[in-house]
Amino acid sequence: RTTRRESRDCCVFVFTETWLSDRVPDTAIQLDGLALFRVDRDSALCGKTRGGGLCVYINTEWCKNSVLVSSYCSPLVEFMIVRCRPVYLPREFTAVLIISVYIPPGATTKAALCELYSAISGLQNTHPDGLFIVAGDFNHVTLTSP
Repeated sequence: RTTRRESRDCCVFVFTETWLSDRVPDTAIQLDGLALFRVDRDSALCGKTRGGGLCVYINTEWCKNSVLVSSYCSPLVEFMIVRCRPVYLPREFTAVLIISVYIPPGATTKAALCELYSAISGLQNTHPDGLFIVAGDFNHVTLTSP
């Protein structure tokens, strides 16, 4: 009971390495009261056939207006960006952008972060007053400067 109430009160859930494929329909993973966004690993783009995949759930009580902005898959990094306009949002923010990231263990750190940085900096130009939340599995990558 407590777990159900606590999870119901969450605004966003971010999952990485979902291992989902087109053989798993959205209806099989759809949860009541949550908008589903998923990006399955594209083996042609990533060069890998197993693992990967991203999934984001947005609580529809928190945000009824959410949309998948973009997704990206390469051998170095997988990410997807979901834009939300929650019901209650401080005036200084125009939107919340949730970036779900998976960097595989064997990826070249600097190159993976360059690809991610390029996408995020482009979004910052498009949404200068947006609130950016970056979450996921970075494996061995650290996001601080040396």
